[in-house]
Amino acid sequence: MEEFLFSLLKIIVAVLLSLVSALVILRYYFAFKKQPLPVSSQDEQQRILLPLRLQACERIVLFLDRIAINNLIMRINRPEMRALQLQAALVGAIREEFEYNLSQQLYISTKAWGLVRNAKEETIRLINTASMKVPENASSSEMVRILLDLVLAEEKSAVEIAMEEVKKEIRKSF
Repeated sequence: MEEFLFSLLKIIVAVLLSLVSALVILRYYFAFKKQPLPVSSQDEQQRILLPLRLQACERIVLFLDRIAINNLIMRINRPEMRALQLQAALVGAIREEFEYNLSQQLYISTKAWGLVRNAKEETIRLINTASMKVPENASSSEMVRILLDLVLAEEKSAVEIAMEEVKKEIRKSF
């Protein structure tokens, strides 16, 4: 009988030790699970900045598309306009669009922003060049023809170059 009680006591002690061990492990497990995992500040910055950078790139691409000569002409030109009126309207629209998107430079690289600025300046230069090639009282359609000839003479427009760079930046984010 003593052996039976001794064996029973060993089993009970083993079960109690196992139970206590399991309780301690579970306690630590649940205490650890309640604590948030440490997030590095770089991961947090990336989580916050990525949507802002993507939105900025979207706005810059839209800006570049809107200042492309063919899109500007379609949006701004009216049959009753004279060449000088068209020139003023086109340059004004470009400058207004640029000012509206000026803050986006915070979220893109210096290189990309430089190309965007260059695209704006190059587009204005083309408009002014076309304006100088038409007579003073020329119609807007004459200026449009000259402007489109200037654009076709370019191998690759500054707008296209800037857009490619912005797209490269978007691809780098993923």
